[in-house]
Amino acid sequence: MRHLIAIGTVAGLILAGSVHLRAADASAVAVATAGDEATQKKIDSKAKRLIDAAKIDDPAKVEKVKAILGTWFVTMWDWHKQNDAELAKLWSEWSKARSVVPKDEFPGEIVAHKIDDFYSSLKPAYQSMLAQLGAELGAEQVDAIKETWSRSPGMTRTYNAYLEAVPDLTDEQKKVIHDRMLLAREAAMLTDADREIVNLYKVHKVKVEAYIGSIEWAKLHSAYANKEKAAESQGKSR
Repeated sequence: MRHLIAIGTVAGLILAGSVHLRAADASAVAVATAGDEATQKKIDSKAKRLIDAAKIDDPAKVEKVKAILGTWFVTMWDWHKQNDAELAKLWSEWSKARSVVPKDEFPGEIVAHKIDDFYSSLKPAYQSMLAQLGAELGAEQVDAIKETWSRSPGMTRTYNAYLEAVPDLTDEQKKVIHDRMLLAREAAMLTDADREIVNLYKVHKVKVEAYIGSIEWAKLHSAYANKEKAAESQGKSR
């Protein structure tokens, strides 16, 4: 029981903003979870997958990163344990808002903003974790960890699917879509629930698809305008 109390205490302090995810905090959580075999096994499994993706070959650095990730996992799980009941209500509201006929994404967009705001109390701990990772790893390694976390649906996988579906995008349009998918990946870092990860991606995919729709409308409008100009020019020539 003491180790469970210790986990909640450390995570609670982090969420309250009274401490940061320093190396000492990581060690404290490692000690706190040592007696909880199931939690430690879960941490080890998730951390190993991310560490392997980042290709960290220094044993000392592996242990540091594992401690940083372990602290984050405990903090995230504790936050969800306290907040998932309310969060589930918001996701239900989001699904209901998007089920209207005819299809209208705007009501769901309003709920999506509420969901993003709801996560605000977890984001400082996440940013602190990223800062610690950044002190130990290169930017490409941190990116590999993020990419691996939400590998399904996955940022790169989803982005490439859009490029395949709409092959004539300009570089500027590709960047808009890429940046939006990066936001989706960041949002998905705040949970390890598969269904929620899919929903968080969907919130941003809706925006991408609306953007692509506006691009297609612009093309249609331009084609129409050019057709009118051609007809007008042909009339004058007569």
